[in-house]
Amino acid sequence: MSKSADNSIHLPVERLVIGLYIDLEVGWTKHPFLFRRFKIKTQDEIQIIRSLGFKEVKVFPERSSAEPKAADAMPSAEVDNPETNDSLWEKKKQRVEQAEQFRNRRSKLAGRYKETVKKVKNFTQDLKSAPANAIRDADELVEDMVSGFQQEGTLMMNLINLSDANFSLYNHALNVTVLALSLGRAVQMDDEELKQLGLGALLHDIGKVAVPTHILNKSGKLTRSEETIVQSHPILGSRLGQRVKPLSKTAVSAIEQHHEMLDGSGFPRGLKEADIGLAGRIVAVVNLYDGLCNPPNVAQALSPKAALAILYAKYRDRLDNSLVERFIYTMGVYPPGTIVQLTNDNVGLVVAIAPGALLKPTVLLYNPDIPSKDAMMIDLQLYDDLAIEGILKPGQYPPRIYEYFGMKERLAYFYDQP
Repeated sequence: MSKSADNSIHLPVERLVIGLYIDLEVGWTKHPFLFRRFKIKTQDEIQIIRSLGFKEVKVFPERSSAEPKAADAMPSAEVDNPETNDSLWEKKKQRVEQAEQFRNRRSKLAGRYKETVKKVKNFTQDLKSAPANAIRDADELVEDMVSGFQQEGTLMMNLINLSDANFSLYNHALNVTVLALSLGRAVQMDDEELKQLGLGALLHDIGKVAVPTHILNKSGKLTRSEETIVQSHPILGSRLGQRVKPLSKTAVSAIEQHHEMLDGSGFPRGLKEADIGLAGRIVAVVNLYDGLCNPPNVAQALSPKAALAILYAKYRDRLDNSLVERFIYTMGVYPPGTIVQLTNDNVGLVVAIAPGALLKPTVLLYNPDIPSKDAMMIDLQLYDDLAIEGILKPGQYPPRIYEYFGMKERLAYFYDQP
């Protein structure tokens, strides 16, 4: 018996005991377990492995918590337990059905998201030609969105698939609005404040319609005068909105102050601390987060977890730390859209997070043995011996995983209340 390059050994099934970490080395449809790699927990699992006809099994001693049964030990006399076998197959079937239900719900949400983006695009384009209609449409859109956040219960952030070609200023505006409302709800803003926060977040970049296109879309470094023009967009946006209707203090704060920093290093006015309103602080956090995940050059995009780490570690003196911490709690340590490596070597896409279980999200598993439409979704809270070992950054996983999860270049979020 010799070790392979991965330090594994092959043992006869008669030598299997509880505590050994094994790899069945067969396709997903050939066994009733949720994973082909796992640590044996019960004698029933050993019986099932025997009933499947295995003569020997791959074992990883370094990941095991027990020693194999001695080679000269008498084989166990246990017989197969059909009920346990059937129970495992049924649990596996239930997990697949849960994944299918989630995919169906996610598909409907994607449709809602795309329709909302169209509305954002329409009223943004109407700001110059029909400003009154534009602001009215914005009010109606925010009213509809806020009603969802005002309801009791858990709101789940869901990933929406977008290609780089489909991502625009309108997607960014909607992302910032959804994330701002989520954070506003988390800090217990009242209903009216939430509405005004949503309106300000939705309009936070409208001043860019007054910035010359050649400057806004310039790929190279901006000149000092061009940078000054771009940095004026929060004030331009506030003026544009208020030409049509008076904006509340909360909405104005969100629009004018979303680039201000607590240390005075922001723009357009270089405000500090108490001069920056709560709405401005909230939109500053979520606007920067979405900018890190969805930069102009997609090659520079950060994973959701990496973006949260940047907010926490590199903006401690510039952003409101209490809001950053609450945002991390709201989004989760592994936000939707994060591709993770599990402790059993499986790769998964984080699709949902439950409050109070930030390290144990629900993940959609990558498994080349089964079609992506049948991919299994598991809640890591149900598995004491399974956890996230690390994250995979864009470029660290092969295209087949990217395609399997239906991931595109851009991240977008939309809310759902299951």
